This record gives sequence, C-alpha cells and structure tokens, in this order.
Amino acid sequence: MNLVTVKDKTFGISIPEAEIKKCVKAVADQISRDMNGKNPLLLGVLNGAFIFAADLMREMTIPCEISFVKLASYQGTTSTGKIHEVLGINEDLTGRHVIIVEDIVDTGLTMKRMIEQLGTRNPASVSICALLVKPDKLKVDLDLKYVAMRIPNDFILGYGLDYDQQGRGLKDIYTLIEERNQNMKNIVIFGAPGSGKGTQSDKLIEHYGLEHISTGDVLRAEIKKGSELGKTAQQYIDQGQLIPDELMVSILASVYDSFGRDHKGVIFDGFPRTIPQAEALKQMLAERGDSVAAMLELEVPEDELMKRLILRGQQSGRADDNEETIKKRLVVYHQQTQPLIEWYRHEGLHHHIDGLGELDRIFADIQKVVDAL
Repeated sequence: MNLVTVKDKTFGISIPEAEIKKCVKAVADQISRDMNGKNPLLLGVLNGAFIFAADLMREMTIPCEISFVKLASYQGTTSTGKIHEVLGINEDLTGRHVIIVEDIVDTGLTMKRMIEQLGTRNPASVSICALLVKPDKLKVDLDLKYVAMRIPNDFILGYGLDYDQQGRGLKDIYTLIEERNQNMKNIVIFGAPGSGKGTQSDKLIEHYGLEHISTGDVLRAEIKKGSELGKTAQQYIDQGQLIPDELMVSILASVYDSFGRDHKGVIFDGFPRTIPQAEALKQMLAERGDSVAAMLELEVPEDELMKRLILRGQQSGRADDNEETIKKRLVVYHQQTQPLIEWYRHEGLHHHIDGLGELDRIFADIQKVVDAL
C-alpha cells in the first residue's frame, strides 16, 4: 500500500487512478444516454467536485454546460452539520435539466438542502451525480441516479477531496489509516546470531508486557512440521542465506494482526536484517497506523558469538548450529545487515547496546532506552 502523510494524518491508497477513470467513464456514458438531446447543465459542487466534474464532462459524448456552486459541511475529517451556500447560481434554470455533480455523499444533508434550493428555480429536472456514496452514513432519502462508486464510512482524500484543504491534487483516492496507539512500543532487537536477542526479548516481555515475534522460532516450527514453507526455509538456512523478504513480511503481518489493536507493543526478534526488510516492516506497520519505536543493536565480538553458537548447537541439537553453517551465517550478517545500523540511525531509532557481560547489566541498558520512548 502506498502511503501519504497530510498534516498529522496518514492515508493509504484505496482506489487507484485507473479504477477512478473507469468508473467516471461509466457514469458519463450513462448520463450521455439518458440526457441525449437535452443539453444538461452540470452543476459542480466546489471545492471537492472540480476534478470529478471536469473529467466527467470530458467523458460525456453529448452537448452540455457547466457551472459551480460552493457549499461547506466539512471541517477537518468530520462533518460540521452546517451547510452554507458561499457561491450562488447565476444561470436561469427554468426548464433546464440540472445534474448536481458532487464528490461525495455521506449524510445526504447537503444534497437535500441543495435540491430544495434548486427546486425554487423551476428546473425541468434535478439529478444527482456522485463520485462516491457512503450508503451506511445516509440520513435522508435521496434519488441517487448516477453513482460512480460506493464506499465504506471512512474518511478519504485525493482526486479533489481534501483534509483541511490539503491533498486535493492526489491522482488516487486514499483512506485514512487508523490512528496510532501512542503508548505502543514496537521494538526491533538486532544483532548477529547468538547475540542474545531471545534472552533480552524475554526480559522485555516480562517487564513491559510486550508481545513477541521471533522469525527464527516461526521458521523452526515450520521446519519441524515438514511443511512446504519449512522445506524451503531449510534450503536457505543450509546455504547460509536469508529467507526471502516477501515470505517473512507476510508471516510478520499475520502474527502482528493476531495481537489486536490494544497491545502494548511487539518485540521483533531476528527481523529485519536488510534495508529492504526494514522498509517493508516500516510500511507494514504504517498501514496499520503504527511504527517502530526503537531499534536495539546488541553488539557481541565475533569470537564470542562462535563460542555461544557452537555450545548452543551441542546442547540443543539444532542442526543449523554447526560450525560451517555458523560461519556462513556470520558472513551473511556482516555483508547484508550491517547497513541497517546506518539506516536506523538515519531514522533516529538506532540504539547501541553492549551485548557482552552480565545479563542484568545488559537489560538495565535496554531499560534506559525503552523507558525514554
């Protein structure tokens, strides 16, 4: 999902430009058939409908005229419930077939008021042509003869629609993403294999009540089950390679969503390991109105990592903890994941943690970072 930030809100694409054009043409064709020989007057409602009205008129295949009226019922992201006519109508509407061109109909109150006003000018007919309609929000009965698209009760942006006068020029239509839980502390724990990510994650979970996503544990579970995913993952592990990004992001998203919206935060253990993965994680969270609060880098000397991992393999019997595979994994780590330090530093999220020493001392350093978030 492509995202845009307008003032203090984040929006994601919900209707792409190509789909908008297709729907506008369909409505224009319908009007052209119904109004053939009637020279209809398109009455665009400013400001939101100006792009829709222009595109609609260009797609119509019959003679028509256009004018504009300005009404206001929105402030910020909610309707004020107050409707004011700012710009009046100069045309003589007597005997004319008038089509009100509106960007969005939600409560219908604006349209009802406008139809009442137009009725005093003796038009032959008055029809409504709406780019978007929110059926669940309607409070009055309206004859919505021409509708391009029906949408849920979300606040949207783009293609003429604004958020406090911003975003009208966007070619796609965007939907407001759910507001972020400001107390949420999503944390990435980063470091070479054997750096202690799992141990420190357990301490964070216990102390702060955070959720935990360990890509290593997820993958090992799949390998143990012998699933197709596990077989594929085993091939990459045997070669000392990283799991493909799209595979890991889909796993992360599914697990993350299972926590609901009221969780206190998530520990991401073992992901990301490359800049593309970090960007994918950032986008996945942003689509949900969330973000990474901090990246903790546990740094441990390589000779110590080798000792830890070889010992762990001997004690646990993990097939991926033999010396040859460990060396491959550490080479991959240095080649592909070290640039993440600079990436997260640029994001203002990187925090260095000395991972060599007593566990309690290491966790105390982590607490200082998390408590300051």
